Amino acid sequence: MNENSESESVGPTTTPAVSKRRATTEEEKAGWVRRFGESGLSLRKFSAQHSVPLMSLCRWVKQAKGPQGLVVSSATPEFEEIKLASPVVRCDWAAELSLPNGTVLRLSKEVPAAMVDQLLRVC
Repeated sequence: MNENSESESVGPTTTPAVSKRRATTEEEKAGWVRRFGESGLSLRKFSAQHSVPLMSLCRWVKQAKGPQGLVVSSATPEFEEIKLASPVVRCDWAAELSLPNGTVLRLSKEVPAAMVDQLLRVC
């Protein structure tokens, strides 16, 4: 070797690793997180079944959670009207009597006065 020559590297030369995978888009990540959440599987089982790298899936799920650990959704919430069945019998009570023991006596408009008198005597 010549003293004035630049030093040569010793040992094997390494080249940067070239990833064979293409970059996963944010939409794809969100899709994987959604499908994982709907699956009911553990991260490990879901990852194995769908050939998704386990650590990537862990990171995506963690990133999808907010500071309190809640899943953050960027989608607009959807509301659906729920129609409740109307009561079978609709009664307009003329009177309601609540006793100290919790018994409640409700009287409709159609109850004859004689029956109201009898009920009041019993209570």
